[in-house]
Amino acid sequence: MSTEHMAPLRPVIGQWRTSGVVLDEHGAETATISGTDTYRWLPGGHWIVHEVDVLMGDERTQAPELIGGRDEATGGWQMHAFDVGDDPGRMSLSVHDDSLLLLQGEGVRSWLRPTAGPDLMTTRWEREVGGTWLPWMDMRFDRRPAP
Repeated sequence: MSTEHMAPLRPVIGQWRTSGVVLDEHGAETATISGTDTYRWLPGGHWIVHEVDVLMGDERTQAPELIGGRDEATGGWQMHAFDVGDDPGRMSLSVHDDSLLLLQGEGVRSWLRPTAGPDLMTTRWEREVGGTWLPWMDMRFDRRPAP
């Protein structure tokens, strides 16, 4: 069971089939994205484990991420991603409006719609280049039936 502070994140819980495209600085598709994303509560309901397993073109990315706690700067949540690097990636996640979450990190951000449709989430990743935000990835997540 989740706490009330975590209530806006309830729609992401579950297993998702992930698809999308990577875009170059001009918005042209350079690679496809396919795989799975899984979100589940940790005991106590204060943290969510997000497991990423996707192919971006020919490159496989597997990364666990923890979402929860409080991010004082945004009033939202902390995000800690663990990949092949020595140090975890740090981002924040906050409610932008009733149907939109904003993920922010160093030079990247993502606009996530956890309720884009029945059993559908969508996101647009952007990267900052020379002080300008450019489209980077467009993704969709289709909920997989519970086992």
